[in-house]
Amino acid sequence: MTPKLADEKIKHLNLVLRVIRDVNRLIIGEKDRDRLVRDVCDNLVKSRGYFSAWVVLLDKSGGIVTTLESGLGEKFLPMVEQLKRGEMTGCGGRALAESGAVVTGAPASTCADCPLAKKYSDRGVITVRLECEGRVYGILSASLPVDFITEPEEISLFEQVAGDIALGLRNIESEEERKRAEMALKESESHYRDLFERASDGIFAHDPEGNIIEVNRAAAAFTGYAANELTRMNISQLLSKESLKLAMESQQALLKGEADTQRYELELVRKDGARRIIESVTRLFTQDGEAVGVQAMVRDVTEQKRLRENMQFYISQIIKAQEEERRRIACELHDETAQSLAALSFDINVIARDKIRLSGESIQHLEQLQDKIDRLIEGIRRFSYELRPPVLDQVGLIPALELLTEEPSQGDGVDTSVEVIGSERRLSPEMELVLFRIAQEALRNVRRHSQATEAVVRVTFTPNKVKLSITDNGQGFELPELLGDFASRGKLGLLGMHERARLLGSNLSVKSQVGKGTTVALEVEG
Repeated sequence: MTPKLADEKIKHLNLVLRVIRDVNRLIIGEKDRDRLVRDVCDNLVKSRGYFSAWVVLLDKSGGIVTTLESGLGEKFLPMVEQLKRGEMTGCGGRALAESGAVVTGAPASTCADCPLAKKYSDRGVITVRLECEGRVYGILSASLPVDFITEPEEISLFEQVAGDIALGLRNIESEEERKRAEMALKESESHYRDLFERASDGIFAHDPEGNIIEVNRAAAAFTGYAANELTRMNISQLLSKESLKLAMESQQALLKGEADTQRYELELVRKDGARRIIESVTRLFTQDGEAVGVQAMVRDVTEQKRLRENMQFYISQIIKAQEEERRRIACELHDETAQSLAALSFDINVIARDKIRLSGESIQHLEQLQDKIDRLIEGIRRFSYELRPPVLDQVGLIPALELLTEEPSQGDGVDTSVEVIGSERRLSPEMELVLFRIAQEALRNVRRHSQATEAVVRVTFTPNKVKLSITDNGQGFELPELLGDFASRGKLGLLGMHERARLLGSNLSVKSQVGKGTTVALEVEG
Protein backbone atom coordinates (compact mmCIF):
# COMPACT_ATOMS: atom_id res chain seq x y z
CA MET A 1 0.00 0.00 0.00
CA THR A 2 1.38 3.41 -0.99
CA PRO A 3 1.70 6.15 1.66
CA LYS A 4 -0.85 8.23 -0.27
CA LEU A 5 -3.44 5.43 -0.30
CA ALA A 6 -2.84 4.73 3.37
CA ASP A 7 -3.29 8.41 4.16
CA GLU A 8 -6.61 8.41 2.26
CA LYS A 9 -7.75 5.43 4.32
CA ILE A 10 -6.94 7.25 7.58
CA LYS A 11 -8.84 10.31 6.33
CA HIS A 12 -11.78 8.08 5.51
CA LEU A 13 -11.81 6.65 9.04
CA ASN A 14 -11.74 10.18 10.44
CA LEU A 15 -14.74 11.10 8.26
CA VAL A 16 -16.62 8.07 9.58
CA LEU A 17 -15.92 9.23 13.14
CA ARG A 18 -17.02 12.75 12.30
CA VAL A 19 -20.34 11.67 10.78
CA ILE A 20 -21.19 9.41 13.73
CA ARG A 21 -20.22 12.11 16.21
CA ASP A 22 -22.14 14.88 14.41
CA VAL A 23 -25.28 12.81 13.90
CA ASN A 24 -25.21 11.71 17.54
CA ARG A 25 -24.86 15.38 18.59
CA LEU A 26 -27.84 16.35 16.42
CA ILE A 27 -30.00 13.59 17.88
CA ILE A 28 -29.16 14.58 21.43
CA GLY A 29 -29.60 18.32 20.95
CA GLU A 30 -32.28 18.81 18.27
CA LYS A 31 -35.94 18.78 19.32
CA ASP A 32 -37.51 19.80 15.99
CA ARG A 33 -38.27 16.94 13.60
CA ASP A 34 -37.75 18.80 10.30
CA ARG A 35 -34.57 20.55 11.45
CA LEU A 36 -33.16 17.23 12.67
CA VAL A 37 -33.73 15.48 9.33
CA ARG A 38 -32.59 18.48 7.25
CA ASP A 39 -29.38 18.88 9.28
CA VAL A 40 -28.59 15.16 8.96
CA CYS A 41 -29.08 15.32 5.17
CA ASP A 42 -26.81 18.38 5.00
CA ASN A 43 -24.26 16.58 7.19
CA LEU A 44 -24.22 13.56 4.88
CA VAL A 45 -23.63 15.73 1.81
CA LYS A 46 -21.19 18.25 3.29
CA SER A 47 -19.25 16.15 5.79
CA ARG A 48 -19.37 12.66 4.33
CA GLY A 49 -19.08 13.42 0.64
CA TYR A 50 -22.40 12.01 -0.59
CA PHE A 51 -23.66 13.72 -3.73
CA SER A 52 -27.21 14.05 -2.42
CA ALA A 53 -29.52 12.79 0.31
CA TRP A 54 -33.29 12.87 0.76
CA VAL A 55 -35.84 11.69 3.31
CA VAL A 56 -39.57 11.08 3.16
CA LEU A 57 -41.33 10.90 6.53
CA LEU A 58 -44.48 8.85 6.98
CA ASP A 59 -47.22 8.85 9.59
CA LYS A 60 -48.34 5.69 11.38
CA SER A 61 -50.75 4.83 8.57
CA GLY A 62 -48.08 5.18 5.88
CA GLY A 63 -49.17 8.57 4.61
CA ILE A 64 -46.54 11.12 3.60
CA VAL A 65 -45.90 13.78 6.26
CA THR A 66 -43.04 15.71 4.67
CA THR A 67 -40.03 15.42 2.35
CA LEU A 68 -36.57 16.93 2.89
CA GLU A 69 -33.42 16.91 0.76
CA SER A 70 -29.86 18.17 0.39
CA GLY A 71 -27.80 18.42 -2.77
CA LEU A 72 -30.74 18.23 -5.23
CA GLY A 73 -32.65 21.53 -5.04
CA GLU A 74 -35.27 21.97 -7.78
CA LYS A 75 -34.30 18.60 -9.28
CA PHE A 76 -36.14 17.01 -6.36
CA LEU A 77 -39.53 18.59 -7.19
CA PRO A 78 -40.67 15.83 -9.63
CA MET A 79 -39.96 13.27 -6.90
CA VAL A 80 -42.08 15.29 -4.43
CA GLU A 81 -45.00 15.38 -6.87
CA GLN A 82 -44.76 11.64 -7.48
CA LEU A 83 -44.71 10.91 -3.74
CA LYS A 84 -47.72 13.17 -3.15
CA ARG A 85 -49.62 11.02 -5.67
CA GLY A 86 -48.83 8.04 -3.45
CA GLU A 87 -46.38 6.53 -5.95
CA MET A 88 -43.30 5.25 -4.09
CA THR A 89 -40.15 4.47 -6.10
CA GLY A 90 -39.02 0.87 -6.52
CA CYS A 91 -36.02 1.18 -4.21
CA GLY A 92 -38.15 3.05 -1.65
CA GLY A 93 -40.80 0.33 -1.69
CA ARG A 94 -38.18 -2.39 -1.21
CA ALA A 95 -36.56 -0.43 1.63
CA LEU A 96 -39.93 -0.14 3.43
CA ALA A 97 -40.38 -3.90 3.11
CA GLU A 98 -36.84 -4.90 4.16
CA SER A 99 -34.87 -4.26 7.34
CA GLY A 100 -31.49 -3.77 5.65
CA ALA A 101 -30.16 -1.27 3.13
CA VAL A 102 -31.24 -1.52 -0.51
CA VAL A 103 -28.27 -0.93 -2.83
CA THR A 104 -28.80 0.18 -6.44
CA GLY A 105 -25.63 0.17 -8.52
CA ALA A 106 -27.02 1.51 -11.80
CA PRO A 107 -30.24 3.46 -11.16
CA ALA A 108 -30.16 5.14 -14.57
CA SER A 109 -30.85 1.77 -16.25
CA THR A 110 -32.77 -0.13 -13.57
CA CYS A 111 -35.07 2.48 -11.96
CA ALA A 112 -37.45 3.55 -14.70
CA ASP A 113 -40.05 4.74 -12.17
CA CYS A 114 -37.64 7.13 -10.40
CA PRO A 115 -37.60 10.83 -11.49
CA LEU A 116 -34.01 11.07 -10.26
CA ALA A 117 -32.70 8.03 -12.15
CA LYS A 118 -31.19 9.95 -15.08
CA LYS A 119 -29.40 12.29 -12.68
CA TYR A 120 -27.70 9.26 -11.13
CA SER A 121 -25.99 8.18 -14.36
CA ASP A 122 -22.55 7.79 -12.79
CA ARG A 123 -23.65 7.17 -9.24
CA GLY A 124 -25.00 4.48 -6.97
CA VAL A 125 -27.85 4.80 -4.48
CA ILE A 126 -28.37 3.40 -0.97
CA THR A 127 -31.88 3.45 0.50
CA VAL A 128 -32.96 2.26 3.95
CA ARG A 129 -36.05 2.61 6.09
CA LEU A 130 -36.08 4.68 9.28
CA GLU A 131 -37.26 2.27 11.97
CA CYS A 132 -37.15 2.34 15.78
CA GLU A 133 -38.88 -0.09 18.12
CA GLY A 134 -41.13 -1.42 15.36
CA ARG A 135 -42.26 2.03 14.17
CA VAL A 136 -41.31 2.93 10.58
CA TYR A 137 -40.86 6.69 10.28
CA GLY A 138 -39.98 6.80 6.58
CA ILE A 139 -36.97 6.19 4.32
CA LEU A 140 -33.50 7.70 3.82
CA SER A 141 -31.84 7.64 0.39
CA ALA A 142 -28.45 8.97 -0.75
CA SER A 143 -26.31 8.89 -3.87
CA LEU A 144 -22.55 8.33 -3.87
CA PRO A 145 -19.75 7.16 -6.17
CA VAL A 146 -20.42 3.72 -7.67
CA ASP A 147 -17.01 2.48 -6.45
CA PHE A 148 -18.13 2.90 -2.82
CA ILE A 149 -21.65 1.49 -3.17
CA THR A 150 -20.80 -2.08 -2.10
CA GLU A 151 -18.23 -1.22 0.59
CA PRO A 152 -19.34 -2.89 3.86
CA GLU A 153 -18.20 0.18 5.83
CA GLU A 154 -20.38 2.47 3.71
CA ILE A 155 -23.45 0.25 4.07
CA SER A 156 -22.89 -0.27 7.80
CA LEU A 157 -22.44 3.48 8.36
CA PHE A 158 -25.54 4.30 6.34
CA GLU A 159 -27.66 1.82 8.31
CA GLN A 160 -26.20 3.26 11.54
CA VAL A 161 -27.14 6.80 10.50
CA ALA A 162 -30.66 5.67 9.54
CA GLY A 163 -31.07 3.97 12.93
CA ASP A 164 -29.87 7.12 14.68
CA ILE A 165 -32.32 9.31 12.74
CA ALA A 166 -35.18 6.96 13.63
CA LEU A 167 -34.17 7.05 17.31
CA GLY A 168 -34.07 10.86 17.18
CA LEU A 169 -37.56 10.93 15.59
CA ARG A 170 -38.81 8.51 18.21
CA ASN A 171 -37.39 10.71 21.00
CA ILE A 172 -38.95 13.84 19.47
CA GLU A 173 -42.27 12.04 19.11
CA SER A 174 -42.09 10.85 22.73
CA GLU A 175 -41.06 14.31 23.94
CA GLU A 176 -44.02 15.83 22.11
CA GLU A 177 -46.30 13.31 23.77
CA ARG A 178 -44.78 14.12 27.14
CA LYS A 179 -45.32 17.88 26.65
CA ARG A 180 -48.88 17.35 25.51
CA ALA A 181 -49.54 15.27 28.60
CA GLU A 182 -48.06 17.85 30.96
CA MET A 183 -50.12 20.68 29.44
CA ALA A 184 -53.31 18.64 29.60
CA LEU A 185 -52.80 17.90 33.29
CA LYS A 186 -53.37 21.61 34.03
CA GLU A 187 -56.79 21.79 32.33
CA SER A 188 -59.16 19.63 34.38
CA GLU A 189 -59.24 16.60 36.67
CA SER A 190 -61.35 14.58 34.27
CA HIS A 191 -59.10 15.39 31.36
CA TYR A 192 -56.10 14.63 33.56
CA ARG A 193 -57.53 11.22 34.44
CA ASP A 194 -57.96 10.31 30.78
CA LEU A 195 -54.45 11.41 29.86
CA PHE A 196 -53.03 9.77 32.96
CA GLU A 197 -54.31 6.40 31.85
CA ARG A 198 -53.48 6.83 28.17
CA ALA A 199 -49.97 8.31 28.50
CA SER A 200 -47.28 6.35 26.67
CA ASP A 201 -44.86 7.06 29.53
CA GLY A 202 -45.37 5.31 32.84
CA ILE A 203 -46.61 7.51 35.70
CA PHE A 204 -46.18 6.69 39.39
CA ALA A 205 -47.42 8.64 42.39
CA HIS A 206 -46.11 7.71 45.85
CA ASP A 207 -46.05 9.21 49.34
CA PRO A 208 -42.85 10.49 51.03
CA GLU A 209 -42.21 7.00 52.47
CA GLY A 210 -42.28 5.48 48.99
CA ASN A 211 -45.65 3.73 49.25
CA ILE A 212 -47.22 3.71 45.77
CA ILE A 213 -50.54 5.54 45.62
CA GLU A 214 -51.42 5.42 41.94
CA VAL A 215 -50.07 4.22 38.60
CA ASN A 216 -51.22 4.36 34.99
CA ARG A 217 -51.54 1.49 32.52
CA ALA A 218 -48.13 2.16 30.94
CA ALA A 219 -46.41 1.91 34.33
CA ALA A 220 -48.15 -1.39 35.03
CA ALA A 221 -47.24 -2.68 31.54
CA PHE A 222 -43.49 -2.23 31.76
CA THR A 223 -43.20 -3.37 35.41
CA GLY A 224 -45.15 -6.55 34.73
CA TYR A 225 -47.39 -5.99 37.76
CA ALA A 226 -51.11 -5.27 37.71
CA ALA A 227 -52.10 -1.77 38.80
CA ASN A 228 -53.80 -3.09 41.97
CA GLU A 229 -50.62 -5.00 42.86
CA LEU A 230 -48.46 -1.90 42.49
CA THR A 231 -50.68 0.20 44.78
CA ARG A 232 -49.94 -2.28 47.57
CA MET A 233 -46.18 -2.02 47.06
CA ASN A 234 -43.31 0.33 47.96
CA ILE A 235 -40.92 1.70 45.32
CA SER A 236 -38.11 -0.09 47.18
CA GLN A 237 -39.55 -3.34 45.76
CA LEU A 238 -39.11 -2.09 42.19
CA LEU A 239 -35.63 -0.51 42.32
CA SER A 240 -32.12 -1.84 42.79
CA LYS A 241 -30.34 -0.81 46.00
CA GLU A 242 -28.25 1.87 44.27
CA SER A 243 -31.26 3.25 42.36
CA LEU A 244 -33.38 3.44 45.52
CA LYS A 245 -30.67 5.51 47.20
CA LEU A 246 -30.57 7.87 44.19
CA ALA A 247 -34.37 8.21 44.18
CA MET A 248 -34.42 9.08 47.88
CA GLU A 249 -31.66 11.68 47.43
CA SER A 250 -33.66 13.23 44.58
CA GLN A 251 -36.77 13.33 46.73
CA GLN A 252 -34.88 15.14 49.50
CA ALA A 253 -33.65 17.74 46.98
CA LEU A 254 -37.26 18.37 45.93
CA LEU A 255 -38.46 18.65 49.54
CA LYS A 256 -35.69 21.14 50.33
CA GLY A 257 -36.68 23.29 47.36
CA GLU A 258 -33.33 22.79 45.60
CA ALA A 259 -35.13 22.00 42.32
CA ASP A 260 -38.65 21.93 40.87
CA THR A 261 -38.04 18.69 38.99
CA GLN A 262 -35.36 15.99 38.95
CA ARG A 263 -34.29 13.90 35.95
CA TYR A 264 -32.14 10.78 36.37
CA GLU A 265 -31.75 7.15 35.33
CA LEU A 266 -32.74 4.21 37.54
CA GLU A 267 -32.52 0.43 37.34
CA LEU A 268 -36.00 -1.10 37.57
CA VAL A 269 -36.59 -4.75 38.48
CA ARG A 270 -39.65 -6.21 36.72
CA LYS A 271 -41.94 -8.81 38.20
CA ASP A 272 -40.24 -11.51 36.12
CA GLY A 273 -36.83 -10.45 37.48
CA ALA A 274 -35.66 -8.73 34.29
CA ARG A 275 -33.80 -5.47 34.83
CA ARG A 276 -34.47 -2.38 32.70
CA ILE A 277 -33.02 1.12 32.67
CA ILE A 278 -35.64 3.84 33.05
CA GLU A 279 -35.42 7.61 32.82
CA SER A 280 -37.45 9.25 35.57
CA VAL A 281 -38.63 12.86 35.80
CA THR A 282 -39.99 13.56 39.29
CA ARG A 283 -41.81 16.47 40.90
CA LEU A 284 -43.69 17.04 44.14
CA PHE A 285 -47.47 17.20 44.27
CA THR A 286 -49.06 19.22 47.03
CA GLN A 287 -52.28 19.54 48.97
CA ASP A 288 -53.17 22.77 50.77
CA GLY A 289 -49.65 24.01 50.10
CA GLU A 290 -47.99 20.99 51.71
CA ALA A 291 -45.98 18.34 49.85
CA VAL A 292 -47.85 15.06 50.15
CA GLY A 293 -46.01 12.92 47.65
CA VAL A 294 -43.95 12.55 44.50
CA GLN A 295 -45.09 12.03 40.92
CA ALA A 296 -42.66 10.30 38.56
CA MET A 297 -42.98 10.08 34.78
CA VAL A 298 -40.78 7.25 33.55
CA ARG A 299 -39.79 5.71 30.25
CA ASP A 300 -37.76 2.66 29.31
CA VAL A 301 -34.41 3.84 27.87
CA THR A 302 -32.64 0.47 27.92
CA GLU A 303 -32.31 0.32 24.14
CA GLN A 304 -31.16 3.93 23.85
CA LYS A 305 -28.46 3.34 26.44
CA ARG A 306 -27.36 0.18 24.66
CA LEU A 307 -27.20 2.14 21.40
CA ARG A 308 -24.95 4.76 23.03
CA GLU A 309 -22.70 2.03 24.40
CA ASN A 310 -22.58 0.29 20.99
CA MET A 311 -21.73 3.59 19.31
CA GLN A 312 -18.90 4.16 21.77
CA PHE A 313 -17.63 0.63 21.08
CA TYR A 314 -17.81 1.30 17.33
CA ILE A 315 -15.80 4.49 17.75
CA SER A 316 -13.22 2.70 19.89
CA GLN A 317 -12.82 -0.03 17.26
CA ILE A 318 -12.27 2.56 14.53
CA ILE A 319 -9.65 4.35 16.64
CA LYS A 320 -7.92 1.03 17.34
CA ALA A 321 -7.95 0.19 13.64
CA GLN A 322 -6.57 3.64 12.88
CA GLU A 323 -3.73 3.18 15.36
CA GLU A 324 -2.91 -0.26 13.98
CA GLU A 325 -2.79 1.20 10.48
CA ARG A 326 -0.53 3.99 11.72
CA ARG A 327 1.78 1.40 13.27
CA ARG A 328 1.93 -0.66 10.09
CA ILE A 329 2.54 2.32 7.81
CA ALA A 330 5.21 3.72 10.14
CA CYS A 331 6.98 0.36 10.13
CA GLU A 332 6.85 0.10 6.33
CA LEU A 333 8.12 3.64 5.87
CA HIS A 334 10.99 3.16 8.31
CA ASP A 335 12.02 -0.39 7.46
CA GLU A 336 11.39 -0.43 3.71
CA THR A 337 10.99 2.98 2.10
CA ALA A 338 13.64 4.80 4.16
CA GLN A 339 16.08 1.88 3.90
CA SER A 340 15.64 1.68 0.13
CA LEU A 341 16.29 5.39 -0.23
CA ALA A 342 19.35 5.08 2.01
CA ALA A 343 20.71 2.34 -0.25
CA LEU A 344 20.04 4.52 -3.28
CA SER A 345 21.88 7.42 -1.63
CA PHE A 346 24.84 5.11 -0.98
CA ASP A 347 24.92 3.95 -4.63
CA ILE A 348 24.86 7.54 -5.85
CA ASN A 349 27.73 8.36 -3.50
CA VAL A 350 29.76 5.47 -4.93
CA ILE A 351 29.13 6.66 -8.48
CA ALA A 352 29.99 10.26 -7.59
CA ARG A 353 33.42 9.17 -6.34
CA ASP A 354 34.44 8.15 -9.86
CA LYS A 355 35.98 11.52 -10.63
CA ILE A 356 37.95 10.13 -13.59
CA ARG A 357 34.99 9.05 -15.73
CA LEU A 358 32.56 11.80 -14.68
CA SER A 359 32.70 15.48 -15.46
CA GLY A 360 32.61 18.04 -12.67
CA GLU A 361 29.12 19.06 -13.68
CA SER A 362 27.87 15.45 -13.49
CA ILE A 363 29.42 14.98 -10.06
CA GLN A 364 27.75 18.19 -8.88
CA HIS A 365 24.36 16.99 -10.14
CA LEU A 366 24.81 13.65 -8.40
CA GLU A 367 25.72 15.37 -5.13
CA GLN A 368 22.62 17.57 -5.39
CA LEU A 369 20.50 14.49 -6.06
CA GLN A 370 22.03 12.80 -3.02
CA ASP A 371 21.19 15.82 -0.84
CA LYS A 372 17.56 15.67 -2.00
CA ILE A 373 17.35 11.97 -1.22
CA ASP A 374 18.85 12.53 2.24
CA ARG A 375 16.27 15.25 2.96
CA LEU A 376 13.54 12.91 1.74
CA ILE A 377 14.80 10.17 4.06
CA GLU A 378 14.74 12.59 6.98
CA GLY A 379 11.18 13.63 6.13
CA ILE A 380 10.02 10.02 5.87
CA ARG A 381 11.60 9.16 9.21
CA ARG A 382 9.97 12.18 10.84
CA PHE A 383 6.59 11.25 9.34
CA SER A 384 7.08 7.65 10.51
CA TYR A 385 7.81 8.89 14.02
CA GLU A 386 4.69 11.06 14.07
CA LEU A 387 2.57 8.13 12.94
CA ARG A 388 3.86 5.84 15.68
CA PRO A 389 6.92 6.80 17.79
CA PRO A 390 8.82 3.56 18.60
CA VAL A 391 10.07 5.03 21.87
CA LEU A 392 6.50 4.89 23.20
CA ASP A 393 6.45 1.09 22.96
CA GLN A 394 10.07 0.65 23.93
CA VAL A 395 10.54 2.85 27.01
CA GLY A 396 7.17 4.39 27.80
CA LEU A 397 5.06 7.52 27.94
CA ILE A 398 7.39 10.02 29.62
CA PRO A 399 10.39 9.56 27.25
CA ALA A 400 7.95 9.74 24.30
CA LEU A 401 6.50 13.01 25.62
CA GLU A 402 9.98 14.42 26.14
CA LEU A 403 10.89 13.63 22.54
CA LEU A 404 7.57 15.13 21.42
CA THR A 405 8.34 18.43 23.15
CA GLU A 406 11.83 18.47 21.60
CA GLU A 407 10.46 18.34 18.03
CA PRO A 408 11.58 21.26 15.81
CA SER A 409 9.12 24.10 16.28
CA GLN A 410 9.54 25.39 12.71
CA GLY A 411 9.80 28.94 14.04
CA ASP A 412 6.62 28.86 16.15
CA GLY A 413 8.52 30.19 19.18
CA VAL A 414 6.78 27.93 21.72
CA ASP A 415 9.05 26.80 24.58
CA THR A 416 7.64 23.36 25.51
CA SER A 417 8.60 21.21 28.51
CA VAL A 418 7.52 18.10 30.40
CA GLU A 419 6.98 17.99 34.18
CA VAL A 420 6.57 14.75 36.10
CA ILE A 421 5.01 14.79 39.57
CA GLY A 422 5.08 11.67 41.73
CA SER A 423 6.78 8.34 41.10
CA GLU A 424 6.95 7.63 37.39
CA ARG A 425 5.75 4.17 36.31
CA ARG A 426 4.82 2.31 33.15
CA LEU A 427 1.13 2.13 32.26
CA SER A 428 -0.74 -0.27 30.03
CA PRO A 429 0.17 0.11 26.32
CA GLU A 430 -3.38 1.24 25.49
CA MET A 431 -3.38 3.91 28.21
CA GLU A 432 0.07 5.22 27.24
CA LEU A 433 -0.98 5.45 23.59
CA VAL A 434 -4.20 7.38 24.36
CA LEU A 435 -2.42 9.82 26.70
CA PHE A 436 0.35 10.36 24.13
CA ARG A 437 -2.13 11.06 21.31
CA ILE A 438 -4.03 13.56 23.45
CA ALA A 439 -0.80 15.38 24.34
CA GLN A 440 0.31 15.27 20.69
CA GLU A 441 -2.96 16.80 19.45
CA ALA A 442 -3.01 19.39 22.25
CA LEU A 443 0.54 20.55 21.44
CA ARG A 444 -0.32 20.66 17.75
CA ASN A 445 -3.22 22.99 18.58
CA VAL A 446 -0.93 25.14 20.75
CA ARG A 447 1.61 25.56 17.95
CA ARG A 448 -0.97 26.25 15.27
CA HIS A 449 -3.56 28.43 17.00
CA SER A 450 -2.66 29.66 20.49
CA GLN A 451 0.09 32.22 19.74
CA ALA A 452 1.65 31.01 23.01
CA THR A 453 5.29 31.37 24.01
CA GLU A 454 5.26 28.58 26.61
CA ALA A 455 3.52 25.23 27.01
CA VAL A 456 3.86 22.64 29.78
CA VAL A 457 2.94 18.96 29.59
CA ARG A 458 2.42 17.83 33.18
CA VAL A 459 2.00 14.17 34.22
CA THR A 460 1.00 13.53 37.83
CA PHE A 461 1.32 10.01 39.24
CA THR A 462 -0.63 9.07 42.39
CA PRO A 463 -0.97 5.54 43.79
CA ASN A 464 -4.13 4.74 41.82
CA LYS A 465 -4.48 7.48 39.22
CA VAL A 466 -2.62 9.36 36.51
CA LYS A 467 -3.44 12.93 35.49
CA LEU A 468 -2.29 14.50 32.22
CA SER A 469 -2.56 18.23 31.60
CA ILE A 470 -1.31 20.49 28.81
CA THR A 471 -1.21 24.21 29.67
CA ASP A 472 -0.22 27.15 27.48
CA ASN A 473 -0.01 30.93 28.01
CA GLY A 474 -1.59 31.75 24.66
CA GLN A 475 -4.55 33.85 23.60
CA GLY A 476 -7.20 31.41 24.86
CA PHE A 477 -10.75 31.29 23.54
CA GLU A 478 -14.35 31.46 24.69
CA LEU A 479 -15.68 28.03 25.65
CA PRO A 480 -19.01 26.90 24.12
CA GLU A 481 -21.85 25.77 26.37
CA LEU A 482 -21.91 22.27 24.88
CA LEU A 483 -19.04 20.00 23.90
CA GLY A 484 -20.68 19.32 20.53
CA ASP A 485 -20.42 23.02 19.65
CA PHE A 486 -16.65 22.57 19.23
CA ALA A 487 -17.40 21.01 15.82
CA SER A 488 -19.32 24.04 14.55
CA ARG A 489 -16.38 26.23 15.62
CA GLY A 490 -13.91 24.09 13.70
CA LYS A 491 -12.23 22.67 16.83
CA LEU A 492 -12.40 19.03 15.73
CA GLY A 493 -9.10 18.23 17.45
CA LEU A 494 -10.70 18.82 20.86
CA LEU A 495 -13.56 16.48 19.95
CA GLY A 496 -11.05 13.82 18.92
CA MET A 497 -9.25 14.20 22.26
CA HIS A 498 -12.57 13.88 24.06
CA GLU A 499 -13.38 10.62 22.24
CA ARG A 500 -9.96 9.20 23.13
CA ALA A 501 -10.44 10.19 26.78
CA ARG A 502 -13.75 8.31 26.82
CA LEU A 503 -11.90 5.16 25.73
CA LEU A 504 -10.20 5.28 29.15
CA GLY A 505 -13.47 5.92 30.98
CA SER A 506 -12.57 9.57 31.54
CA ASN A 507 -13.84 12.99 30.46
CA LEU A 508 -11.67 15.65 28.90
CA SER A 509 -11.59 18.93 30.82
CA VAL A 510 -11.02 22.10 28.79
CA LYS A 511 -10.49 25.38 30.61
CA SER A 512 -9.76 28.52 28.66
CA GLN A 513 -10.09 32.27 29.05
CA VAL A 514 -9.49 34.89 26.39
CA GLY A 515 -6.03 36.36 26.91
CA LYS A 516 -5.09 33.91 29.67
CA GLY A 517 -4.31 30.65 27.92
CA THR A 518 -5.81 27.17 27.87
CA THR A 519 -5.53 23.97 29.89
CA VAL A 520 -6.59 20.55 28.61
CA ALA A 521 -6.63 17.79 31.24
CA LEU A 522 -7.91 14.33 32.08
CA GLU A 523 -7.51 11.91 34.98
CA VAL A 524 -7.66 8.13 34.65
CA GLU A 525 -7.42 5.09 36.88
CA GLY A 526 -4.13 3.28 36.47
